[in-house]
Amino acid sequence: MQEPTDRPEMRMAELARRSDLSVPTIKYYLREGLLQPGRRTSVNQAVYDRTHLERLRLIRAMTSVAGLPLAKVRAVVGAVDGQASEIEAMGVTQDALVGEAETDDAAASAILDRAITARGWRCASSSPAYRAAVNAVAMLSEEGLTPLLDRLDAYVEAAEDVGRTDLDAIGDAVSMEERIRGVVLGSVLRTPLLEALVLLAQQHFAQDLTRSEES
Repeated sequence: MQEPTDRPEMRMAELARRSDLSVPTIKYYLREGLLQPGRRTSVNQAVYDRTHLERLRLIRAMTSVAGLPLAKVRAVVGAVDGQASEIEAMGVTQDALVGEAETDDAAASAILDRAITARGWRCASSSPAYRAAVNAVAMLSEEGLTPLLDRLDAYVEAAEDVGRTDLDAIGDAVSMEERIRGVVLGSVLRTPLLEALVLLAQQHFAQDLTRSEES
């Protein structure tokens, strides 16, 4: 269970304990401008509050869990601290998680566009997520897996349910930091869970196929 974050102020040692980060790491983030300075109580002492803890938990999610380099962490933090809307900040976070994917496969783009347009999705074709989806469609085509592509509408519908569930799950977060952290952790940790559940579903339905072939 996550500790409550409503204590008014804390010193560096407590901030380190509650964020699961070392004091030198926190000081490094302070020097790099990823974490705002605390409130000075003396020349060598400062106290920190809930906003510092939320920021450190976001940074830890991006570095320790998602494995993002500092440059991408800085981009996400910059979006959160800047004038970006929450949707724009989530877009920056998605881009950081997906990474760069280059594609110029017009046929694959057309297949994907038909499927997402049919669901009424509003997507940026310039986003890394879109390009990654186009690459996946292109690879399926190259491998001749047309039975999967013929069911792309069903995959899009399933993805819509997952995406809606992800955002519903972070809807109660009280700050942008917490919601962006939820996007990071949800995307990274949900992926292996979803893949494993799909494999289990395949096991389940494969038994029906086996019985059908034996009868």
